[in-house]
Amino acid sequence: MKCLHSIFLALLCVILSSCIDGEEEVFIEADGSARVKAVYRVPGMLFSAEDAEALRVSIEQEFGREKTLRLVTNQVENQKGKRVVILEIETDDVTAMEGRLAEHDPGVVPSKADKILHAIVGRIAVNMEGLSVNLTRKVDLRPLLEEYLGSGSASMLGDSEFRYTVHLPEVAEKSNAHEVSNGGRTLKWSHKLVECGRKPITLSMTSPMPLPWWLYVVAALLLLVMVWGAYVWIRKLRTGGIRQDTRLARSSDA
Repeated sequence: MKCLHSIFLALLCVILSSCIDGEEEVFIEADGSARVKAVYRVPGMLFSAEDAEALRVSIEQEFGREKTLRLVTNQVENQKGKRVVILEIETDDVTAMEGRLAEHDPGVVPSKADKILHAIVGRIAVNMEGLSVNLTRKVDLRPLLEEYLGSGSASMLGDSEFRYTVHLPEVAEKSNAHEVSNGGRTLKWSHKLVECGRKPITLSMTSPMPLPWWLYVVAALLLLVMVWGAYVWIRKLRTGGIRQDTRLARSSDA
């Protein structure tokens, strides 16, 4: 029995170290709108078909009731023994993501699907810093890993990792990204799940605040009014000067 147990643990380590994978990509536009694409891959032995369907329904319920968010894609596929969760969300205001799914509903015992959804979304905070916006996200997977894989399970996760990519409309002023490209407009993070047993994943970035299109129109109109006002004022000055010169000339003739 001890030998079988050791073989099972060794097999589990191999499966876990190569199959748990998560990737998210966020596109933030200049008008403040955003699109999020996420793909998660989990071994079927850890995530049954029932779990997958429960997660799909939980995503539908949680995001479907948010008026500021649009759930574009929500599906779970079975690919070579893996459950592949595919999720795509759109919003007209990226700040609308703040505080979403931060806490479970009080008085309700969360299901496994609810726990997974809240864990992978994490906590999102958006703060204004002058003309810049700071976005911070914390994802704590440790309670989830310990509950369903056992205490100290992170050591079995090997090279499994979560990857995050954010595309910004402007150059990031600062961030804790592991990789920066596209002239500072694309930020990338890569976190090994083995690290999640020690501390949460933290993503932080600060970028110039996207200004709404109508603000440029208002500024252009104000500039036009100022130019027209200056033109009228100068014209009045010139007209007044000409009239004064005419009166002086007539006085001299008299």
